[in-house]
Amino acid sequence: MGSAIALGLRRANPESSILAIEPDAVRRASIINGGITAIEILPNPIASEVLFLATTPQDFSSFLEINPHIKKYKGIIISVMAGTCISELTDRLNCSQVFRAMPNLACAENEGVTIVLAAASVTQSNSKKVKNLLSGLGLLLFIQNEKLMHSATALVGGGPAYLSFFAAALYEYAISSGFEKASALLITAQLMSGTSRLLKLAQDDPIKLCERVMTPGGTTQQAVNIFEKNQIKKTIIDGLKTACARSATLGRST
Repeated sequence: MGSAIALGLRRANPESSILAIEPDAVRRASIINGGITAIEILPNPIASEVLFLATTPQDFSSFLEINPHIKKYKGIIISVMAGTCISELTDRLNCSQVFRAMPNLACAENEGVTIVLAAASVTQSNSKKVKNLLSGLGLLLFIQNEKLMHSATALVGGGPAYLSFFAAALYEYAISSGFEKASALLITAQLMSGTSRLLKLAQDDPIKLCERVMTPGGTTQQAVNIFEKNQIKKTIIDGLKTACARSATLGRST
């Protein structure tokens, strides 16, 4: 996710100065190939105005052990770790200007969604800076209820995976029906893109668009009947609930 954020920020503001910290040599080389400067170790002292903390919750403790000087940092820290609550972040980082954010992979193309929660001690000036910075990645929503961050992790963070999972079914059906792979991919991608555009324009319950496409007894209704018979919608919601619960578990395990 850190790479997606860096790429999106670079696209939104080509003149910005971005430095990625990546201990893994292979991933570091990939970041550099994407046009982002990357080094192995967090500099000491830290000169950046904003830090993105994109490690995993499981690696948070070891990160702090390797980089104890981060506790002397007085700038803005934006954590994209799943599950780790704002109070733990401010305490363990010894920083009052902390934000939790849950972006997704589409931020790399400035078409993402980012949900943000600010610590109560954050200044209005820093809140504005973060808003201006992250709005370049796509849709940006600030929330005040931290419990929603677990749901945001499930819905927003995992969203591209779920849509891609459904897209894979469309793609495989197209190929099985005789379309060439290249054509199947183009069709699937445009179906997702075009439908997204219609949903944005309608600004209504998505099922209304589904109903607009269907005609009584028609071909589309036959397919949707199978989806409903197999409780596809309930299965998807159950999956999201499970992802949400996992986010909470990750927070307790750090």
